[in-house]
Amino acid sequence: MTRLTVIERGTAVPDVPAAVIDLRHPNEAARQRFARPGAFDPAALVWTDDEPLGVGGPSFVLREHVGWLAPEADRADPTDVVKQVSFLHKSATVDLDGFRTHYRHHVEVARRHMHTLWQYVQYDVEAIEGPAVGPANGIVAVSVLWFASTDDFLHRYFASAEDQRAFTAEEGFLDLTKAFSFIVTSHPSAGPASRPGQG
Repeated sequence: MTRLTVIERGTAVPDVPAAVIDLRHPNEAARQRFARPGAFDPAALVWTDDEPLGVGGPSFVLREHVGWLAPEADRADPTDVVKQVSFLHKSATVDLDGFRTHYRHHVEVARRHMHTLWQYVQYDVEAIEGPAVGPANGIVAVSVLWFASTDDFLHRYFASAEDQRAFTAEEGFLDLTKAFSFIVTSHPSAGPASRPGQG
């Protein structure tokens, strides 16, 4: 299992060996692309193997499902890689099993319509623990989309307007009124194999 801990603003980011730490992306335009209020406003997101940190806000126990990873030989500037971490709620039209079926299918939808998407990993929320759990209630999945460059993220998110429309038409399993994202880069690496326990 993987654990994702939200470190709220005003709390020191812990120094955790083997953790992947997501900090706000340095590019303001990238940070603002999906800017909207969410259930929390973190200073950092800390990814570990299933080991509670004992600090921070809500902590999500996650089951990983890899859509695809960039080849290990790929090279990108780790300070320019964009990582979009999205917290997802299911729509009222599906139960949890139905959500997860649609969510898995979403990998192929992304492959068809997001040609610059570098990596895509889905996480099912198995439990939410720690302090300040209330605002996280109802989050059933976390998706992580990587783009190899800020330019890809800002200017080539979808292959075309037609691709964007087709992609959006497949999102009925999500409650988009409650979904929110953080645009980050990982430290020490935002490249391939930067997931917890993989680097």
